Amino acid sequence: MSRKARFVDGCRKGIPITFGYVPMGIGYAAIAIKAGFTPLQTISMSFLVYAGAGQIIAASMVLSGAAAMAIILTNFVVNLRYFVMSICVLNQIDDSNTPLNILAAHVTVDESFAMFSLSEDSSIWTYLGISITSWLSWCLGAAIGVFLLDLLPVIVTNSFNISLYALFVAILIPAIKENKQIAILVLITAILNVVLGQFLGNWSLIVSTLLGATVGMYIVDDEYILGGDA
Repeated sequence: MSRKARFVDGCRKGIPITFGYVPMGIGYAAIAIKAGFTPLQTISMSFLVYAGAGQIIAASMVLSGAAAMAIILTNFVVNLRYFVMSICVLNQIDDSNTPLNILAAHVTVDESFAMFSLSEDSSIWTYLGISITSWLSWCLGAAIGVFLLDLLPVIVTNSFNISLYALFVAILIPAIKENKQIAILVLITAILNVVLGQFLGNWSLIVSTLLGATVGMYIVDDEYILGGDA
């Protein structure tokens, strides 16, 4: 199969992701505009940062008046998983080079990583097809949000603000159903965030995430993390 054919095949595989990313992008735009971002800043952040939940967290923290360092560190902790994902992808793909690797790392997100991991194709062009389709759909959602939010009813625009929570719930529910230890860990981390939020403000998310990860090292089975039977 040619490079073009593999890329087109990857684009097809990435289409289902767009159905979730467009409304998520609109939700991000709603929060970003409310936080004082200009339309150009809102859309540019999607193109240049492309962090999904990280963008929504950043916009939400700006809206709540968080310090710049708190926003940076929170996103560093939340997005640390992308280092691991990028390394896994780069170890799996073939027919690549440094510029393509850099582009692949930039467009790596949870959904494109999961889609590619389930595929038997190890071509960089397939991965880029999946990832770039997802990336552009996210940017499209942000653009739609910027230009159409003022035309939508208030109840509709407000509903987009819960998209981040819906995303996390969608990610957590399958893991929680499969492993009770994950459920306990999620509960512990949530309680830590609520309690620490009374004392640390916007820094509570960073601290509770790190503490939750530390607790998880002791209560979650290694076999489950490594993909074996829980």
